[in-house]
Amino acid sequence: MTQKLQIFQLTELIDLLDNASKEEYKAMGKKISIPIEDFQDYIYYDSESYTRNCIKRTEQYELILLCWEEGQKTPIHCHNEQECWVHVVQGRFYEKRYLEAEDQLELDHQMDLLEEGVSYMNDDMGFHSLENSSNGRSISLHLYMDPIDECQVLDQQTGEFEMKKLEYYSYAGEFQETT
Repeated sequence: MTQKLQIFQLTELIDLLDNASKEEYKAMGKKISIPIEDFQDYIYYDSESYTRNCIKRTEQYELILLCWEEGQKTPIHCHNEQECWVHVVQGRFYEKRYLEAEDQLELDHQMDLLEEGVSYMNDDMGFHSLENSSNGRSISLHLYMDPIDECQVLDQQTGEFEMKKLEYYSYAGEFQETT
């Protein structure tokens, strides 16, 4: 009987990502069981918005830890033609997926993501948003197949999508000044 590979350390995950093919990324998300202590250098919170903390970025992938205060959420957005896996490190999230129909967005799917849970998203599946649904802070680990520097984000005021440049709150454990 073959034993399933399980990833128990952040360094182990990075080593596997550095040496994996893009086809192998998909299977990794369900094998992660990394203790929160491994992420301590990348955990930053902000009362105004969730934070995007880049752990590692290469030409093939981008590994980002998002840290969320209670109730924080993303706007509805795409992934700029890239694939994304979300692993819930701590807490829980509410994910909503939308499809465009006749120049409108329609809610297509919604689900709870529990601790250790995994979600997958790409632009063929539409747009989505995530919200911290915990009573307190939450943390999610995001793996993007190819880094994403910008994406379309729904402006709630106008109801129109606009291209938004994405920034890191921290990079490799170091706080980043925003422009």
